[in-house]
Amino acid sequence: MSSKVAAAVLGAALVAAAAVGAVQEARTSDALERPFVSNGRIRMNLSAGDYRIVGGPADRIRVEWSVRDAAKLPRVRIGADVRGTEAALSTDSPGNSGFKAVVHVPAQADLYVRLTAGDLRVESIRGNKDIELHAGDVDIDVGRADDYQHVDASVWAGDLTAAPFNVYKGGLFRSFDWSGKGPYRLHAHLKAGDLRLFSKSAEE
Repeated sequence: MSSKVAAAVLGAALVAAAAVGAVQEARTSDALERPFVSNGRIRMNLSAGDYRIVGGPADRIRVEWSVRDAAKLPRVRIGADVRGTEAALSTDSPGNSGFKAVVHVPAQADLYVRLTAGDLRVESIRGNKDIELHAGDVDIDVGRADDYQHVDASVWAGDLTAAPFNVYKGGLFRSFDWSGKGPYRLHAHLKAGDLRLFSKSAEE
């Protein structure tokens, strides 16, 4: 191979490597997946951001996340520890990064969620739910009211609406308790923001 041809090949390789590196550096999203059984218990300790927790048919936990600035993606830390029927999920994202995440879980699961601040939507999941936030807007798909044995929800400052339980309250220090004959329990608490309990099936 002549020196000119070798130089051309080397140059092309360097250009290709630089292009790949540029694509990698420009990435603003990533994902993580773990197998997980249906009807398990999932604990989530989440840093500030916007989250959707969605139930589906697959026996897995899959987290898909994104940030606004590609330079901040490597600073995101996602932990997922699965041990039998117990799973622990944690997120740690840099401030002012526009962090967003979608968490896919089995449709039958018990949830324990603690989120510092942000917006949270939980949908299409049957099971016990224990959810608390400091600040943000929360939407929880409760399915049918008949599925619950006990429901308690509270908001220190904001609106509390729960159409399946005929509750509509606004202002300061709003709460309600409800008892039924179903198998599940729901606890939801928000310090500041709007909390909405709804039935996705009823709205479709």
